[in-house]
Amino acid sequence: MSSNALNHRGHARRAFCSNLTLATTLAIASLALTSHPSLAAESGFEGVAWGATQARLKEGLGERLATRACPEEQQEEPELKRYARACGPYIEDYTIDGISFVAFFGLRGIEGPLSAIYLDRAATVTNEQIKAGKGAEFRYNRVKKVLAERHGRPERVSETSARPRDKPAVLLTEWVSGDTTITLTETIVSEARGQQYYLSVVYAPKTQVPEAR
Repeated sequence: MSSNALNHRGHARRAFCSNLTLATTLAIASLALTSHPSLAAESGFEGVAWGATQARLKEGLGERLATRACPEEQQEEPELKRYARACGPYIEDYTIDGISFVAFFGLRGIEGPLSAIYLDRAATVTNEQIKAGKGAEFRYNRVKKVLAERHGRPERVSETSARPRDKPAVLLTEWVSGDTTITLTETIVSEARGQQYYLSVVYAPKTQVPEAR
C-alpha cells in the first residue's frame, strides 16, 4: 500500500470523525492500555499471540503485513499506543464477510510487544441502499454474526434502533474469548444523502481495562 493511499484513507477517516461529538469519537477510537499482556496468550486474531514482536507478526501473517515507518519523534517514545493507527504494521484489506477493514497492530514500541489490534472502516451508504435494507447497520449485523459464530454469546450488547438526525447513533457488542476481549462498535451519522458510518473491531487482552478519554 502506498503512503499516499494510506494517507488518503486516514484523511477520509478523520473527515468522518469530525462529524462526531468529541466524547463519542474518543470513546470509540481510543484505548488506554493499563497492563502488559502475557506472551503466551492468544489474541483470537489470525493465530497471533499477545506480546508478539513485529518480526513474529511478519512471520505469522506473511506478505499481507505491511509497515509504515513512524517519524523519528515517535520512535523516541517508549510507548507507541497513541500512534496505533498512524504508523507501524498493518493489513490494508482485511475482510469479514466481504466487508473490508484496515487492520492496525498496536505495539508498545517500534518492535513490540503487541498490545492491541484495531480493525477500522469508515464509509457511507445512500438513501437507496437504506431503503433496500442495506444501510450502515446491515454491515454491523453481518460482522456481528461472524464474530458470534467465532466467539459465542456476547458478554455485553448496547444497541438502539433510534437514528436521530442531530447526533450519532452508537451500536456496541462485546465478547470475551479466552484471554481476549473483542469489541465491535458502529457509529452512524445520518445526513440528507444517507448515512456515514465508522465500523470498528478492537481486540485487547482481557486483563487490560479500556477507558474512554
